[in-house]
Amino acid sequence: MARYITRRLLMIPLGIALAVTLAYAYAYVVQWDYASRYPELRNRLAASERPSSLVEAYGTYVQGLLRLDMGTLRSGASIAQTLRQALGASLGLLSIALLVSIPLGLGLGIAAARWSRLRPAGWLTALSTLGLAMPSFYVGSLLILLSVAYAFVRKGSGGLPFPLTGFGWDRHLVFPVLALMARPTVQTAQVTATLLTGELQKPYVVAARSLGHGRGTVKRRHAFRNVLAPVALTIATSLRTLVADLILVEWLFFWPGIGRFLASALIPADKTNMASSPYLLEPSFLAPLLGAVAAIFLIADFIASVLVRTLDPRLRVTAKEELPDV
Repeated sequence: MARYITRRLLMIPLGIALAVTLAYAYAYVVQWDYASRYPELRNRLAASERPSSLVEAYGTYVQGLLRLDMGTLRSGASIAQTLRQALGASLGLLSIALLVSIPLGLGLGIAAARWSRLRPAGWLTALSTLGLAMPSFYVGSLLILLSVAYAFVRKGSGGLPFPLTGFGWDRHLVFPVLALMARPTVQTAQVTATLLTGELQKPYVVAARSLGHGRGTVKRRHAFRNVLAPVALTIATSLRTLVADLILVEWLFFWPGIGRFLASALIPADKTNMASSPYLLEPSFLAPLLGAVAAIFLIADFIASVLVRTLDPRLRVTAKEELPDV
């Protein structure tokens, strides 16, 4: 187990370094092609001295990183400070979405598990079908449309119950969190209910019930413990999906996190609802942004792998132990 953890930990910095390198190379090469079509980018590049090669430019950038200097944006703001604030906003949004999604999904899954049937409750099937068919961006758009309809019916009196755009650890969180948590919640509930329903049909459950243990005790303390590993893996997979959805949700609700900055750095202004893209294909800014996204993915995968092996002892059996004695 210790060797496995060490090997996975070593993969994290390697993965981050690879993401940073590829992002910097992509932005450096593509920005000169984009400059012929976007005056804002062309003016920015004309005011800067172009290095003789990508290797030279990336070498200078890495030397700055080694001095703990990420450089500054065109506006003069520190890239490190901007990235730190954006990362805090995104991690806070992701954490709140997970803290709401995980217990709600587990609760729905446990409630939908059935004792003497081969399938979970029908209401969960309908809810899962609806939730999985609506990606986070669609849920966010639907929430905005409902808010517009509410304002139309009320004729603007009293304002909207929840803000549609902006940042704040208050009512501004409601719509982004709802948009992010919809799919992970139903995924967790569906997997939990399906596995738990199958677990409740096994002989040890029947034996526990015959010994006088209550249904709730057997379901939560015994059967649920045996399905924790795949449920934890499902939650970790949901976290990866959340990171991917974060870009669209932050862009939709103007949430100032790494997702919105990443959209601003990759997508020209005329393709978005932004007035301008001051960060468009800025290599020194795009590289740490994608590095941060890669770090979240890799750390989530590491936690999931270790958690699954901890919860399921069968995965900790080495190949040598599995071989029969001859």
